[in-house]
Amino acid sequence: MAKTTEQKQAKSSFMRGVRHEFKKIVWPSKKSVFYYSLAVVAISIISSTIIWGLDNVLKRLLGLIIH
Repeated sequence: MAKTTEQKQAKSSFMRGVRHEFKKIVWPSKKSVFYYSLAVVAISIISSTIIWGLDNVLKRLLGLIIH
């Protein structure tokens, strides 16, 4: 019986700690989330364009070497 009481106290203490930590969270504003998302999309497009361009250049160079 003592073990279950200790387990309940441990769980209760853990949940109090979780609630305390959740109060510390600072959520970003909608404006910040929009701009961060826009930055991610822009960087993804730029990166994929660079990789696509390098792939084409290397493919053509390899084609010249092989043929």
